[in-house]
Amino acid sequence: MASFDFERMLRAFEAITFEKDAENSLPDSEPFTGAMENVGMLFEHLGTGFGFIKKDIETKTAIVREFTMQDPVRNKSLQDVVERELAEKKARIKKPPSISRTVLRLMWATRFLYILMGRIGQAVQPESKMTLRDCVSHAYDTALKANHGFLIQKAAGAAMLLLPDIDTFLTKLKVDKSKRDEYLKRIEDHLGPLVRRMYGYYTEHEIMDLP
Repeated sequence: MASFDFERMLRAFEAITFEKDAENSLPDSEPFTGAMENVGMLFEHLGTGFGFIKKDIETKTAIVREFTMQDPVRNKSLQDVVERELAEKKARIKKPPSISRTVLRLMWATRFLYILMGRIGQAVQPESKMTLRDCVSHAYDTALKANHGFLIQKAAGAAMLLLPDIDTFLTKLKVDKSKRDEYLKRIEDHLGPLVRRMYGYYTEHEIMDLP
């Protein structure tokens, strides 16, 4: 697999489409899974303690992609898939996991990324004293912690103790200093609406608590 590249990840998110174009809606399957493959690679740079989360993203992305390929026309829109599962009372099935449940887990990771990059945008300002650990901790506590058991929480916490400084981290992500502002704006322009639309849809349909 190719190494992580921030520009490639941004382009993948910018390529996400919505066949169902509403304020609260879910994206099309193929471009969404393409973007999530890049998110999984980003977690490599957060340390081995985040390895479980990385693996979880990769596994769930593969589940959605494989399901999509079974019938690319019928399964083009994640919204169509989720609505079928809701109508058939299958959204809460764990084994095999429903697509509704699987997409929710990917939403958590997308929200983590969005919050993390927003926090980093604040941290790189001249007057800020925030560290990368502060940024990751805030994003983890907000987007992921409540969904993880004690052992995963402890592993993530230990990984945060070993995080580098922000400049080193961004260099590893191939974010040049001259492009930081551009990249952060593109995150806000594309991940922000994506997170709000998907969370709005799940909240509207009362499925934020899928087991």
